Amino acid sequence: MKALRHITAIVCTFVAPLAIADPKAGPAGAEPVRSKDSKKSEPVDVRALLENGMASGSLPEGMVIRFGACLGGPDEKAAKNGAPNELRENWEFTANQVRRIVPGEEDNASHTESRSFDSKDLCKVLLDGKAIEIRARKGEGPEVGFVGSGYHLGSRSIEVVWKGETVLTLVETNGPFLQLYRESDARAFGALYEKLARKARVIFQAQAKPANARACL
Repeated sequence: MKALRHITAIVCTFVAPLAIADPKAGPAGAEPVRSKDSKKSEPVDVRALLENGMASGSLPEGMVIRFGACLGGPDEKAAKNGAPNELRENWEFTANQVRRIVPGEEDNASHTESRSFDSKDLCKVLLDGKAIEIRARKGEGPEVGFVGSGYHLGSRSIEVVWKGETVLTLVETNGPFLQLYRESDARAFGALYEKLARKARVIFQAQAKPANARACL
């Protein structure tokens, strides 16, 4: 419970790098790619990438979808439904795998568990879920966060990486880097996050034993 009292002052280890992303978007569907040396290169047409992936029936070569949550403070309804005090999860989708990043307890090392996965509809999920429109931040209504989660403290995010570079970032947090969406965008973000998360959770529930696990520092 002590951790929950301070959750607004900390952002989850795995989600924190996304929380400081520039909230201002460029033209819809295009976002400057930040290279490993932090320099911005030419904008990438994310919509075209996703449309090509949808047409091909899988994630584009070199694309990874990362998403995760570090949430606490369940609302009254969630508590009555047996929701835990915290939701902490970190996932990655590739063309043929879903990976769960599990934090270590003693030495702070983490490990990755993988399952086989067919990514044929992920690009459609992102497009239909209005990922690009959410990034443009043209929604209406008051700023709200964590819609549909049953929690009201913490952070959650979705990141699309292509060939090692981030091309789309969506994040909401009320930690030290306050970033929320207007209601229409917040509802779209919440629905998109839950759709991705449900896919990952179901795969791990269906496949009890890891297909492969490796240590991560």
